[in-house]
Amino acid sequence: MARVALYGGAFDPPHSAHVFAVTWLLGAADVDEVWLLPTAQHTFAKAMSPFEVRCGLLEAALAPFDPARVRVCRVEAERPGVSRTFDTLSALAERYPAHDFRLVIGADNLAERHRWHRFDELVTRWPVIAFGRPGFEGALAAVEGAPWCTAGPTLPDVSSTAIRAALAGVGDPAALRWLPAAVEDAARGLYGGDGQAPLGPVAVLGHGRAGAAFAAAFRAAGIAVRTWNRSPQRGADADGPWPTWLADCRIWVLGISDPAIAEVAATLADHPAAAGRTVLHLAGRLGAEVLAPLAAVGAHTGSLHAMQSLRGAESAGHLRGAWCGCEGDGVARAAARALATRIGALPVDVPAGAKGAWHGAAVLSANFITPLAAGGQALLQTMGLDPETARQVLAPLQRGTVEHTARVPAVEALTGPLARGDLAAVADHVAALAARAPTFLPAYQALARTTAAWLDWPPAQHAALEAALTPPGE
Repeated sequence: MARVALYGGAFDPPHSAHVFAVTWLLGAADVDEVWLLPTAQHTFAKAMSPFEVRCGLLEAALAPFDPARVRVCRVEAERPGVSRTFDTLSALAERYPAHDFRLVIGADNLAERHRWHRFDELVTRWPVIAFGRPGFEGALAAVEGAPWCTAGPTLPDVSSTAIRAALAGVGDPAALRWLPAAVEDAARGLYGGDGQAPLGPVAVLGHGRAGAAFAAAFRAAGIAVRTWNRSPQRGADADGPWPTWLADCRIWVLGISDPAIAEVAATLADHPAAAGRTVLHLAGRLGAEVLAPLAAVGAHTGSLHAMQSLRGAESAGHLRGAWCGCEGDGVARAAARALATRIGALPVDVPAGAKGAWHGAAVLSANFITPLAAGGQALLQTMGLDPETARQVLAPLQRGTVEHTARVPAVEALTGPLARGDLAAVADHVAALAARAPTFLPAYQALARTTAAWLDWPPAQHAALEAALTPPGE
């Protein structure tokens, strides 16, 4: 049975005292593993930075530890409502019956145990390891000798609140010495003004359609943005290979064409400010690997791609409510999720090596609608309809299908002859396409075969379909 210490907290941001606590637990406490549990929604309505921002920074701070023994557990984000420790431990105990859990808390939390949900019952089920906190010596002394409590060492006098204040420029700068080196630069870029992540300035390099849309969305969300483009004809700064203000920005977003990303990454890697920066590209197919030269010099690298058609600054509003794939190392992914959340988009993590699947899904389900629509319009035009009328005739049907597939599984949304097994209708379509719009016949045939396979038709029905898909005279 694995003995697991559950160490909860806001971790907003994580600091060296958290790292020390994990080190002590692994070496001096009677545990095999340490799971860190970032709070998803605070019981006492404490404001926190976005959950994935904190998780990403925490993973970066814990990177030196053996991942088989130390992990960030996101269980609290899986459950609705506020985060109650008793409920979280109950859920974990049910999910992992072979694990022996014990709870790690600070003495400051012991001082408020009367406010905890079912605290007395909690400590009868799970033992507690309590770290001392300066100023809360009495709270720890009050439970000394209790069978459920084991006292750990006293942690340094540092708090995430003090660090956020220092990052925002309104607190003691000495608190910043408690930021782990692995997250210092990222935290400086993600926290600021109001002490919440993320804040700029964000540098958007390039003026592609996606880059312009994201830059406009960032500005609309109140994020400070600096933009630069190599082409002076498009209103860019003309102050050398890179703008002089680039070093002032902690997050660099590459809004350039896919083929140019590798070359630009190699050039940016020579920039004296590259180390520690978070660099994101906006390409759909490529992952963090295309930014390898920047990662090699110590930058945090990843990607942020919207599952949406973008056509420049005028389409910035389309990002609100759009799903955005966030990929890369822990800090870069946290930055991508935070930026997406701030502009009203919906972030989703894309695993390493999966950008091809992410982008392929977009092309298969959306891009191919365009040539298929052109085929339908071509058939209607052979009947004498003008192009505009042909488009308008099909538009409500297309919208209805898209809306239906958003509400129910695709197999339930399918209508038409293949859903009914009406092969006579299929044969009529094939004849019409062969005579009137032969360019689109192969697409119809291929999609009919794919649909039949997806519906798991029996061999005899497949054979009948093949006969229906054969044009007259062949």
